[in-house]
Amino acid sequence: MKQNFFLIFCLALLAGCDINKGFTIDGVVPDVENGRTIYLVALAMNSQWDTLGMSVVENGKFKIEGKIPEPRIAQIRGIEKRQSIPLFLENVPFLVKVTGERPVVTGGELQRISNEFNDVKAEIYKDMPEMEKAFREAREQKNWSRCEQLIKEEERLDSIYNEAERQILAEWGNTLVAVYLVSRHHPKMRFERLKPMYDRLSEEMKNSPYGQVITQRYRDAKITAVGEIAPDFTLLTPEGDSLSLYSVKAKVKVLDFWASWCGPCRAENPNVVALYQKYKDKGLEILSVSLDSKREPWVKAIREDGLIWKHVSDLQGWKCSAAQRYKISAVPSIFVLDSDNRIVGSFLRGKQLEQVLDSLMIE
Repeated sequence: MKQNFFLIFCLALLAGCDINKGFTIDGVVPDVENGRTIYLVALAMNSQWDTLGMSVVENGKFKIEGKIPEPRIAQIRGIEKRQSIPLFLENVPFLVKVTGERPVVTGGELQRISNEFNDVKAEIYKDMPEMEKAFREAREQKNWSRCEQLIKEEERLDSIYNEAERQILAEWGNTLVAVYLVSRHHPKMRFERLKPMYDRLSEEMKNSPYGQVITQRYRDAKITAVGEIAPDFTLLTPEGDSLSLYSVKAKVKVLDFWASWCGPCRAENPNVVALYQKYKDKGLEILSVSLDSKREPWVKAIREDGLIWKHVSDLQGWKCSAAQRYKISAVPSIFVLDSDNRIVGSFLRGKQLEQVLDSLMIE
């Protein structure tokens, strides 16, 4: 029944996408020199990009025409180095203007949906450039309290964005707009948030090129989902001894991925220290995995922050074998494990980490 409904939905979309008529893309690029080649590309099932058309800029304009059997997620490339302009290609007229801070694309119904959501996102995050600048300055000054304040403000904005995203996925979950929306920021998405999005996609959407990317992320995210057994690993301590995760025996274990150069990690360390002091005699152990690439700053940070528990690293930075196995894309990333190495809390910080440990350490 669901597949039939999705087929009817797609046919309804295609009713306004006249295959016989085809698409036209008129580009307005006044700052691009004559002779520049502009490309229209779309992602294929083999995860490669198909070139659907090209045009040469003349007097600040270009035009690309063609036909497609069904809507596709596409990009305009070549206007600027490393720039790509996404669009939801249908057999309708498109207008692409690159005259302001961000490109403006108008086209079919899918493009309209995407544009409206992008406007909402831009409004939510309008202050992010200034916040990022302030965070860099605070990190350089080692003002960890300011770093934490800015992190909390970003988390507040993220919660607003998440609600806006939930609303659009509830309405358009079985369209290419949803697939692109999820895939665009999939590397940072946690399993608990990704699963309901993934479950809303039809099998056809899951098997689309972007859908396959989401499927792989779904499998990766599941590795650190609550209820899964944490993968074992073995790394070296600062003294050069081998230490594995499973060799650390405890009622409850905290697995902390961090780095000496990470401002948020250093800001979180006092909270972790306080929790360790509170529960170390009641069966809590901590194993910190550093994503440092040099021993000296790693050991110095351990000493300065008073991290008197077990530490390991292979000093490979982001290529750390344990971090790759856990699909770590940001630090700090903190997990809580029970005595059987089952994950009972993922990506916890601050009060969330404290609440989980409080609930587990009750005698």
